[in-house]
Amino acid sequence: LEFPFLLWKNGFDSMVGNPPYVQLQAMGDMADTLQGLDFETFARTGDIYCLFYEQGVRLLRENGVLGLITSNKWMRAGYGEALRNFFTEKTNPLVLVDFSGQKIFGSATVDVNILIVEKARNKKKTKSCVITNLSSINNLSVFIEQNSTQNDYSPKQSWAILSNIEKKIKN
Repeated sequence: LEFPFLLWKNGFDSMVGNPPYVQLQAMGDMADTLQGLDFETFARTGDIYCLFYEQGVRLLRENGVLGLITSNKWMRAGYGEALRNFFTEKTNPLVLVDFSGQKIFGSATVDVNILIVEKARNKKKTKSCVITNLSSINNLSVFIEQNSTQNDYSPKQSWAILSNIEKKIKN
């Protein structure tokens, strides 16, 4: 009702956001309601931002782009497996930036990342980088271009960002 043009456009072209970080298990009855809404990414031990990713992708038109800044816990935690699977199977992850302990929000205590996904077939070429110094964010797009590696993430594994040398060692 709020966006009637979406009926003829088949979804948003792009969406950007910073969803709330709230553990689902702390939400009581509201978590039960969310569980009943058939989210693929729902995990009782997870966080509501996982559902924001999924709903965001649902609201995109084909080839639309979603970018969110969230906690980076989904990249490694067990509850993030459903979300990693969702990204692998239902999107084309374009860019993943992990701020690896750098405090982006002064009052927040969580470590964050930025993930940009396209509602398209996964091309398995995610541009990824780790920010280890806050001065890098002054020219973030340039830093990403100069310091990123290409990763092919799978749903079952941690989405750790590996340098080219680390990938060679792992292989």
